[in-house]
Amino acid sequence: MRRWIGWIIVLCLLAGGATTCAIRWEAWFGNPPEPEWTEPIITHQFKTFNNDSVLRALQRDTLSFLLLGDIHNSLTNDQMAALSERHSDIQFWAQTGDWMERPYLCYEQMMYQSLLGTRLDSLPIVAIPGNHEYLKGVVKTLPEHWKTIFPNPQNGPARFVATTYFVDFPHLRLIAIDTDGLHRMSDYTQVAFWLKKTLREAGDKFTIVMMHHPVYSTAKGRQNPLMWLTFYGAMREADVVFSGHDHNYARRTEYYKERFWKKEEPTVFIATNASKKNYPIKENTRYDYSFSGEPVYEHISIQPNLLRISTYQLSSEKLLDEVLIHRLSTR
Repeated sequence: MRRWIGWIIVLCLLAGGATTCAIRWEAWFGNPPEPEWTEPIITHQFKTFNNDSVLRALQRDTLSFLLLGDIHNSLTNDQMAALSERHSDIQFWAQTGDWMERPYLCYEQMMYQSLLGTRLDSLPIVAIPGNHEYLKGVVKTLPEHWKTIFPNPQNGPARFVATTYFVDFPHLRLIAIDTDGLHRMSDYTQVAFWLKKTLREAGDKFTIVMMHHPVYSTAKGRQNPLMWLTFYGAMREADVVFSGHDHNYARRTEYYKERFWKKEEPTVFIATNASKKNYPIKENTRYDYSFSGEPVYEHISIQPNLLRISTYQLSSEKLLDEVLIHRLSTR
C-alpha cells in the first residue's frame, strides 16, 4: 500500500512539472525572433576597470557615480545626455543587468545609439548581465560577445570570470554578481563563498554589492528563494546591496542578529529600475521607502567616512529617497 502511495506522489509531481513546463515553455525556453537592423553598424567596447590605467586614475578619496537598474533599451539618447549633464561630477557609472531587451545585434546597436554624443559613452562602467542578456534554454547561455563588449576584471570565481568581480577604490569595494549564470547548486555555493571572502577582505572600505536578481523580491507574484537562501547570510558583511529585475524601487534595512565577537552594522537592500517597464510593489511593511510607476536611478558619492545614496525620478530629477551611511569606526 505504501509503495502505491509513493508512486502516486511521484506521478503527481511529474504531471505537475510537465503541466508547468507546458504552460511556461515560451517564457522559460523560447527566444523571440531577432529584429532586423538596417542602419550602419557601430562597433564599440566599453571602458571598464579591467584596464589598470583606468583604475589607477580613480584611486582618490572622493568619488561619485551613477547606478542604473534595468533599462531594456528604453532610455533615449536625450535621456542619457540629460543624465550625464545633470551629474557632471561622476567619474564612472554602473548598471545592474537587462540593459538590452535581448542579446541580439539590433538591441546592442540601440544600446550604442542611446549613448552617442553623451559623456556616458566614454566613462568607465561596472556592468553585469541580467536574464535578458542570456539566451533562453534548458541551460541558459551568455553569448561570448557580451564579454567582448564589457571586458570586465578577471578577479571573480573560476566559473564566472568577467561576469562576477570586484573593483577597489581607497574607500569603496564595489562587487558585481552575475546571478543569472547560477545553474547548479555548486554555482551558488562557489559564488557565495567567494562573496563572503571578498566582503571580509574589504577591510574598512564601504562595501556595495550589485546583482540582477534580488535577495528580497519586491514585485507582486515574484519570489527568489535560492537567492535568499544563498546570499542572505553573506550580505551581513555588506553596507548596501543593489538589485534590479523587479521593475520598481524599494528600500529596506536588515538588522542582522548580533554576534558577540563582532559589532554588526545593518545592511541596506535597494531594488531599482530605470526602464519603462513597471511592476506593482509587493505589500511589505518592512520597506523604509518604496516607489513604482516611473523609472528611477541612483547618484552615489563616497567620502572617507560617508556613503551617500540619492535616488531620483529619472524624468523630472525629483529626489525621492536618500540614504547616508557613516563610517565612524572600523568594523
